[in-house]
Amino acid sequence: MKRKIAALLALCLMLCGCSAGVSVENMLTPPRLLAEQNEIYDELKKSVGQNVKLKYPRSGDYRSAFVMYDIDDEEGDEALVFYESKNAAAGESALRLKFLDKNNGKWEAVYDLACAGSEVDSISFARLGTGEAVDIIIRYTLLNQSEKAFSVIRYSDRVPTTLYSSAYSCLEVFDINGDGMDELVTVATDKTLNTSTAMMFTNSENGFEKLSETALYGGAAEYLRVTKGSLNENTQALFFDYSKGGGQSGTDVLYCYGNRLFCPDSVGQNPQTGIISRLVNDYMSEIYCYDIDGDGFIEIPSTTPLPGYEVLTLPEQLCAVTWYTVSDDNFTAKYYSYFSGKYRFALMFPSRWQGVVTAVPDFANNEIVFVSYDEEKGLVVDNTTELMRIRAVDKDDEEALAQSKKMNFLGETEETYFCYSVTKGYMTGKLALTESELNKNFFML
Repeated sequence: MKRKIAALLALCLMLCGCSAGVSVENMLTPPRLLAEQNEIYDELKKSVGQNVKLKYPRSGDYRSAFVMYDIDDEEGDEALVFYESKNAAAGESALRLKFLDKNNGKWEAVYDLACAGSEVDSISFARLGTGEAVDIIIRYTLLNQSEKAFSVIRYSDRVPTTLYSSAYSCLEVFDINGDGMDELVTVATDKTLNTSTAMMFTNSENGFEKLSETALYGGAAEYLRVTKGSLNENTQALFFDYSKGGGQSGTDVLYCYGNRLFCPDSVGQNPQTGIISRLVNDYMSEIYCYDIDGDGFIEIPSTTPLPGYEVLTLPEQLCAVTWYTVSDDNFTAKYYSYFSGKYRFALMFPSRWQGVVTAVPDFANNEIVFVSYDEEKGLVVDNTTELMRIRAVDKDDEEALAQSKKMNFLGETEETYFCYSVTKGYMTGKLALTESELNKNFFML
């Protein structure tokens, strides 16, 4: 597929007589338009000039420079067109948003708005709070590409009004307080102070307003992923997975009491390790919040070295993953597990395994070997320590499939079979898992 795309692009370059330095964006400006878009484009050129350069949202549901949406209380869609102005005033963004509306069945350019960034990241629409009007939410990147800003815009009587504009690191539209209406939740990071603040906005009879704000604990260098979900049957929450740099990651959890945001302490008395802290190295891939047990509630991962690995350097450590929930505003451990990002499975340890069982990867055979541990023997794998092996088998690998026939079937995903084998000592010893225990505690990801 990649070769076909490259060939088509090369053919376009030859047919157009373009040089190798021509960008794909320029090749697509203007795009092939539908009839109505042609009318809009013609009106845009009348308004701003013939050599207009369209700009395209980089992500989101609306990826065209021509965005059609009913943004007012009148019947029919309006048109929003992003373009780059060649005549921007000093200190004003060259990125512009043209609003077009129909007048007696004809498209008419009615307003030109200077944008709050240099590139359009995305545009979306929401009805926040009790307000019935449509809120236009535009995310931008700034000139340095590492900072982001957003604007909330309301369109009425053919005039757009910017209700709020600010820098941000994360932005979500979500019913976080469980009142049946969406709120706008943002996180802003002060990289100088290494602090982050979450804010919640809504529309009400008072207009667009900030309902609450609270500090987050993690000291994030970069936010990696935001998960929307539930902590329990009564609490909606946002889970902010972040990187602190240096192979360390963590999570902040945000939820509401009424209209007051709350973030439980994920760091505690030792910010270097933290209650919720994760190590990333060659053995430990990045782990995110996840409904690990399929109960409908999100669990939060934190890592600690498995027995025998705590004496090794950080790049050599293989870690257990403890999965937490939040209860009474405190993090509470729910599971202790081995987690394989490489093979996409987790094995929850029963209490009698914790502290006395560890894992040794056997990457040559795509296996994880679980062994009993004591300080004298360390991480030795032999017939006196080995308990069981779990193997991941690629369904397209005929040789691996043949070699795994004598193992016991454990489960499968679309691409992988999981098999296991146990030793005699495992079957008779106090660390033995019953078949039902194994099936209950094994999760495929």
